[in-house]
Formats: sequence, C-alpha cells, structure tokens
Amino acid sequence: MASCVAPVAAAIRAPARARRAAKPRAARVTSPIRAANEAGEYVSVRDTIEAKIAAEIECEYLMVNDDSAKHSLHKGMHDGNAKTHGNESHFSVVVVSDSFDGMNPVKRHRTINAILQEEFDAGLHALQLTTRTPAEHRKAKTSAP
Repeated sequence: MASCVAPVAAAIRAPARARRAAKPRAARVTSPIRAANEAGEYVSVRDTIEAKIAAEIECEYLMVNDDSAKHSLHKGMHDGNAKTHGNESHFSVVVVSDSFDGMNPVKRHRTINAILQEEFDAGLHALQLTTRTPAEHRKAKTSAP
C-alpha cells in the first residue's frame, strides 16, 4: 500500500512546487515607516499615531499601545507578504472624545482610519480601535470587573 501512496503524493507535490516557484515574490522593503523628525531623531509609529489623532480630534482620553511584539512570530509578518516595514506593525488605540457623539461605531473607526491613512499606506498592518464618547467610557469603566 505504501508503494501506491508515494507516487500519488509525489504527483500532488510536484505541481504545488511548480506554482510556488512560478509565483513572483514581493520585494522586501526594509525602510522604516517613520522618517526622522526636524531634529533628525527617529519618531516611533506609536508616537506618530498618537500625535496625528490628538491633532485632529479633541480627546478626553487617548491611549496607543504597540502590540507588535505579540505578533512577531506570525507567518508572513516579516517576509514582505504583510507589507510591514520593521517591527512596528500592530497597535491598539483607545480614543474617548465628544466628537464621537451621534456617530455609529463604523463612522468613528472610519474617522480614525482616515487620519492614519498615511500610516496604513506605509505599512501599518493592524489597528484595534476602541472609540467612545465620555459617557460611554464612564459607563464601561463602572461596569468593568
């Protein structure tokens, strides 16, 4: 039985290898998302995200966490396929602002995504957003365990 399986398995693997070999690989970009600031100092993506949101939205509370280390071993993260540049690729953001009053969650997220469009274009891979009004934030804090 083993002699029948081996030729079949080899026949299945051969076309897969040929497809992988024929598939063009994306060139790996090694440049960082952020350039230097006016003083020539590197500005982290986290700091850039925080500054851009704070400049566009009057926030009662703003927290930006770099969660990239939790995702560093994910397949595809650093081989050019995920379009990430460097080690700053995953972030979670909490924004509390009166400007979200009357907006549904999708519109709130679209607002933040529009502010950070340049970062997405430059390789920001994942952004987890929590967007609340001050009243929603107070309610969430009191109901939290």
